[in-house]
Amino acid sequence: MNTSVKIAVLSVIVSSFFVLTLAAQHNIPEDFCISTQELKLYNLVNKCRKENNQSEVSLSKNLCYVAKLHVSDLFYNHPDTGMCNLHSWSDKGIWAECCYGRNIFNNTCMTAKPKELTAYPGNGYEIAFWESVDAIPEVVLDLWKTSSASNDLILNRGIWEDENWTAFGVGMLKGYAVVWFGSEADSDEGVKICSTGEMAGRLIDKVQLEDKPQINSETRYYLIIASFKEEAQAKSEVARLKKRGFRSPSVVLSGENFRVSLGNYATPEEATAAKKSLNEKYKAAWLLKY
Repeated sequence: MNTSVKIAVLSVIVSSFFVLTLAAQHNIPEDFCISTQELKLYNLVNKCRKENNQSEVSLSKNLCYVAKLHVSDLFYNHPDTGMCNLHSWSDKGIWAECCYGRNIFNNTCMTAKPKELTAYPGNGYEIAFWESVDAIPEVVLDLWKTSSASNDLILNRGIWEDENWTAFGVGMLKGYAVVWFGSEADSDEGVKICSTGEMAGRLIDKVQLEDKPQINSETRYYLIIASFKEEAQAKSEVARLKKRGFRSPSVVLSGENFRVSLGNYATPEEATAAKKSLNEKYKAAWLLKY
């Protein structure tokens, strides 16, 4: 199966995975928490904002809850089919089912979900991501940066210039990742970090907390599928791969050769998992530690 990817902007999301844990609408379970990977994506987005002279956005417990419900709904119930994109909701939860797509104007399908599902007082706006292998925070943000619509929302540019984001939510599950922005402050900013017992509020250095061995952040593992002596040939192959739907092919200079990579990963395990998701045409791909 080819590695594929979806990206979407402007929506609010929910899912059936947590339905049984809800005592009533607007109640968030006491053991609700976000993972270190979700915290990492939050920090990366805030770092991007700081690098572009924008203020950090506080983590919102309510928007995180909406985000995690939505990635669960997307993963288990797949409302993003047919004309409905990643901002859609299934009919398998306590929320209102809705379809959101290019030719279906249903603004409340996204903006009303925080009020519908939590005590958050304002509208919510979402950026969503999907790929056929487990989402990686760095890859997610890099892809969003390539989309002008996503980048504008993150950095308060274009149609979002007059907005002042004060609340942020994040959710990740398998190949899905979503972030939420809101202009209204969330009175409940404290969010637990799963498996640590710690609380996450604003941007914190503990984003590097991982339940895996520490690795050299400068070392990457590239999934190589071709090698050329001429850079122009390698770039041409990268352009062809992008047209075929690969999210982040690139040229890697190794010795005197220009290698073509389908993606790069922090660990050999992640790279190997990505390789396994490829179809037979690319099974000869090999790993380059760089």
